[in-house]
Amino acid sequence: MEKLLQIEGIHVYYDKIAALKGVSLYLQQGEIVAMIGANGAGKTTLINTISGVLPLQKGFVRFKDEIISNLPAWKIARKSIVQIPEGRKVFPGLTVVENMELGAFPEDNKRKIREGIENMYHLFPVLKERKKQLAGTLSGGEQQMLAIARGLMAEPEILMFDEPSMGLAPILVEKVFQTIQEINQRQGITILLVEQNAKKSLQIAGRAYVLETGSIVMTDTADKLLGNDMVKKAYLGEQ
Repeated sequence: MEKLLQIEGIHVYYDKIAALKGVSLYLQQGEIVAMIGANGAGKTTLINTISGVLPLQKGFVRFKDEIISNLPAWKIARKSIVQIPEGRKVFPGLTVVENMELGAFPEDNKRKIREGIENMYHLFPVLKERKKQLAGTLSGGEQQMLAIARGLMAEPEILMFDEPSMGLAPILVEKVFQTIQEINQRQGITILLVEQNAKKSLQIAGRAYVLETGSIVMTDTADKLLGNDMVKKAYLGEQ
């Protein structure tokens, strides 16, 4: 199967400190790929580098047949590579509808935008109930749903989630992971999932990578990593 996104040997630094050290990975069309690792391993740095938020110093990022390394973030978003950031980061002073409209920024067809919003209401009924409410007044779970809806409004080919379950109650964590699966299965969107909850990530992913101190130390099918003794001990809390 053809690689939709390929990251090859990338190095990223904060000043003189290496955050990513020769990281290589790929995404194929329609799959869910999990990235697991401890805090500070470089997971968010990786997503921000793919998104164009951070520059890379070595290596490349290729989307389809085009090298997109170090393009401005807005240009990468226009290529249908969308990030759902850690901490949700909705626009608190704007309404639910206004947040979703901003997600459709590459689109200027008002009818298509309205149709997109209606689709989001179908996927997340609570957002229809809250459509005129300021995003900053929503609960954490509702803000996460809005952040996902805003990302989907851009009609992404690749959706990158950065810690989507962070700070949510267990019942909402289940909802978030169910939603990610549904998006992948129904819409065929390719997903890169960065998540502290390694067990839940591996349960819905097809493949996964383990990132430690800026380097990929292991990659395999998600099922095999779930059964790996090192992964069990280090990331799943099992002995």
